[in-house]
Amino acid sequence: MTASRERKHDYGSLPIDIDDPHFHEPLVDIADYGIAGQAYYSRPNAATTVAVPGVLNKLYLRKSVAETVRDINVRLGSAVVTHFFGGEVELYVEDALRPVSVQAHLHDELIPALLRKNNPDSSDEEIALRLKDIIAIPSTDPKRPSPHATGGAMDIILRFKQPTSQYVANSAVPTGHVDGDTSGRIAPDYFEHTEPVSDADKIAQRNRRAYYAIMTGAAFGIDTNFVNNPTEWWHWDRGDQLWAKVAGKPCAYYGAIELPEQKHLAS
Repeated sequence: MTASRERKHDYGSLPIDIDDPHFHEPLVDIADYGIAGQAYYSRPNAATTVAVPGVLNKLYLRKSVAETVRDINVRLGSAVVTHFFGGEVELYVEDALRPVSVQAHLHDELIPALLRKNNPDSSDEEIALRLKDIIAIPSTDPKRPSPHATGGAMDIILRFKQPTSQYVANSAVPTGHVDGDTSGRIAPDYFEHTEPVSDADKIAQRNRRAYYAIMTGAAFGIDTNFVNNPTEWWHWDRGDQLWAKVAGKPCAYYGAIELPEQKHLAS
């Protein structure tokens, strides 16, 4: 991930190929693909305490991205995977397409407040530097959309399978993450640079490795073409500028796209 973190710098400078067939790929509601998920900021959470106004419960991704998540879930139903985790598991989406207004509220107010709470002795400069690793700058520039504005980015975790598609407390597969944490532990490769000592951290290391192999497709001998944000273990991309920069692609093929609700209001 060290090289990926270096490549991530200034990912918004890469071009977006508007002639690529994927550019006009439609958004879909992940619920229509049998994918569990609830927008993290639509409910009380450790990062913002209360639900963020304006955050919809529905989650939207580009059609082919949702199809791949659905296909991974099918593979997760195997007896081998169930045995490995000690129970049936499924992918659970915590965020997908995010309006610029919400992105701005998070970037400008809520996440800085969380960082100051977690790091009371940090300077404003240190807070600003850490902010860059945790949340993208909100943008209305069609040439530099934030990843979550494209429908190609998602915050996604592994949880033990539930009878509801909505959030269920304490259902996540252990990965050494505490909700609201903004420390170095949120890096995907944290446990590869820090030797686990406790049994809990050893399990977390094992599960993060498995989760990474699941999301990339390596666990199943396939290539999902998903790329992990090198500063957040739960954030994955495909088709957007962050994906292109980290993967060494010449350009992205997803640009900013509006929520279906926004298009309806505009019309």
